[in-house]
Amino acid sequence: MVENKLKGVSFYRYLINEGYCFDKKIIENYLLSLKVKPFVILTGNSGTGKTKLSQLFARYISSLGDLRDNHLVTFECPDDIHESSEDYVTVKAKANYSSWKNKGWTLGKDDFEDILPIKECEKKFNMLVDGIDAVGTMNVGFQLYYEENSIQDYFKNLYETDSTQIVDLKIDCESLLNFISDDYIEPNGSIVITQRSNKSAYNERQWMMNKDIFNYLPFYNGYYDCNVIVNEIKSKAKFRIVPRLSYSPNAKLQDYLQKNHGKIVNVELKIDKFDFQDFKPKFQYKNLDNVEDITTQVVLNDYVESNPITPKYSIVPVGANWTDNSNILGYYNAITEKYQSTPAYDLIREASSDNYNSYFLILDEMNLSHVERYFADFLSAIESKEPIPLYGGSQLKLNIPDNLFIVGTVNVDETTYMFSPKVLDRSNTIEFDTLSVSDYINLNLEDDDFGGDINYLQSPLIDSDISNLNISDLKDILSKISCAEGNLLEVLINEMDTLQYALKSTGFDFGFRVINEILRFMVVAWRYENSPDNWDNWERYFDAQIKQKILPKLHGSQKAIGNVLNDLFNLCLVDWDNNEQAKLFNITEDKCKYYTSALKLQNMAKVLSDQRYVSFIN
Repeated sequence: MVENKLKGVSFYRYLINEGYCFDKKIIENYLLSLKVKPFVILTGNSGTGKTKLSQLFARYISSLGDLRDNHLVTFECPDDIHESSEDYVTVKAKANYSSWKNKGWTLGKDDFEDILPIKECEKKFNMLVDGIDAVGTMNVGFQLYYEENSIQDYFKNLYETDSTQIVDLKIDCESLLNFISDDYIEPNGSIVITQRSNKSAYNERQWMMNKDIFNYLPFYNGYYDCNVIVNEIKSKAKFRIVPRLSYSPNAKLQDYLQKNHGKIVNVELKIDKFDFQDFKPKFQYKNLDNVEDITTQVVLNDYVESNPITPKYSIVPVGANWTDNSNILGYYNAITEKYQSTPAYDLIREASSDNYNSYFLILDEMNLSHVERYFADFLSAIESKEPIPLYGGSQLKLNIPDNLFIVGTVNVDETTYMFSPKVLDRSNTIEFDTLSVSDYINLNLEDDDFGGDINYLQSPLIDSDISNLNISDLKDILSKISCAEGNLLEVLINEMDTLQYALKSTGFDFGFRVINEILRFMVVAWRYENSPDNWDNWERYFDAQIKQKILPKLHGSQKAIGNVLNDLFNLCLVDWDNNEQAKLFNITEDKCKYYTSALKLQNMAKVLSDQRYVSFIN
């Protein structure tokens, strides 16, 4: 069996193995920012690793999401395998909107019951949710996505002419064997799965199950490659099994889950152990060497040789001549009467058809051209969640999927354009400092201990609904957290009020977008630190948000922002009412409440004093 070389390897260690060293706080801030909003700007001197960090994280996530070990599958061959075996299973599917727009379906399970052990998994059972009794049911669903555009055209035509028509999908059975788990563990009485209390949990009484459930089911988690035939059109496809846990109406449980929205709960499932001793696949695996044997061993998915990693990212160098979005989104070619795609467009389309993996669009040297000219549609779509009309009158629109993350890198010199505050206001802006020569050459590294939930940190799609939490949701979560200064919500309100007041005179004060995103960042940071009831480390993350969300918009002359830089600097100190001069103050960590923000403000004050003008990206 080929081992997944990245199993158990943290992203930090992966960076070190690749020869790169970054401060842990930079990594934490970057990964937490991706959870809050899918648009992050990385700024700093050329060669500080902005593009490389985003590229390597995208590659790391692609590897973890796509790696499929060789699985040694043992199964019993039915007695009549010579006469009745088939290579494909036929499934009925409807020509609906999803069949052509999303290039896929959620399929019925009846066609698979003779092939996969579905009935053994679909159980009704008693369960406990943080000690509350309930009756639960496990259901199994299937999703299939195809790649071939001619199938998409076929279904689009069917949908527009007769959306009730049922068609046959032929899926090769070979791929289905990949779902049989050789690591299957039979539970002896009950299992505990941690789930997050979200709106589906208390409104719809159901969860899409945490991937841990696959430790107890005879299937693997993730997409698997297969082939599908529709109307004699053959296409590569991806097939996935989706388990869902639902429970009977239960007012006590629903009320509890609603009050604990966003928190982790323990779901204890009391399940009779599954029995697979009599399970026999009803089809023949291709290329069986010896059908005479009752038991045949087959090696599937040679990862190294047959299934190389498919990168789920695209690095797009921004050109100095970009004046519209066609360099990213393509255009309709009136001569060929076809849509001219781009690598970025293809990546977005791929992400749209694969909701369970993270995709990264990395815009390198983003400010070589005026950002608003080529990126305005994206900024609007990220905020409004509305699709982007495609260029050139093609009548098509493109949705920006929730699993697409956009990372822009920014260098500042005489060949680049300054970002406007309205662009910076819509992102988290993370500054990269220059690494010392000795630290880089000697790889002066810390240990791998990040102090928080590393799996939560490294999984961008966990808590992917955080961007949908409104102010009521955020207040409900934060009001239940204490800190040394009192109730965390009240402390954050006071801190943001003070910062907003200090900025009002310059016109750089912030509105509800920044407030919401700061609070969301604080929620994911709290969850990353394992959701303590009393959170003593909140200042470290609020410091990051001052620097990433509030300071980047500051720019101007000595007369315009000189006083506000000093005011903000003093608010970052422990003794904030002494009216210290930022450029003269001897900074140490013990004197600062928000150390990294104070350092940045001092540097800006010094540049302003020397040059009479300063901006955050200097």
